[in-house]
Amino acid sequence: MTINVNKEQLTIPYRLYFNEPDIDYENNLTDRQKSILNCIFLRHHNGYLREKRLKKLVHKDDKWIIPFTIQLLGEYVFEILEVLGEHINEKTISDYYSFIEENPKYWQQTESRMISYWNEYYRYKFPKLQEYLGFKIINRIKNERTTPPKLH
Repeated sequence: MTINVNKEQLTIPYRLYFNEPDIDYENNLTDRQKSILNCIFLRHHNGYLREKRLKKLVHKDDKWIIPFTIQLLGEYVFEILEVLGEHINEKTISDYYSFIEENPKYWQQTESRMISYWNEYYRYKFPKLQEYLGFKIINRIKNERTTPPKLH
């Protein structure tokens, strides 16, 4: 997948199929290196591993994380959406909105995938699309433009 970040093209793999590094090596990384590693593993084929790595990024608000996290909106693992909903908060939402403005075609594909997975896997639990968490998160991002600025 190729997206734009600050007018630069970035290619992110769809899925990765290698093991996590030894925990002792990982513990020696800097915080930034750990965040990079966590972003890389958001593309892993194992959904449990993606969820685990996303949890480590919930309180990070670096803009460069967004291309990795936003891709999770178009996936089928509901538990990942729950964690992602925590990451897309008042500190990060305007950056998400900026990202979707810069990548409208990619955003449309992500939104379409979310709807497709809802229809395939979650329609029985959430008969109305508006009740599905993925839809709520997408609308929160899209509505950021219409939200009045926050006063400090």
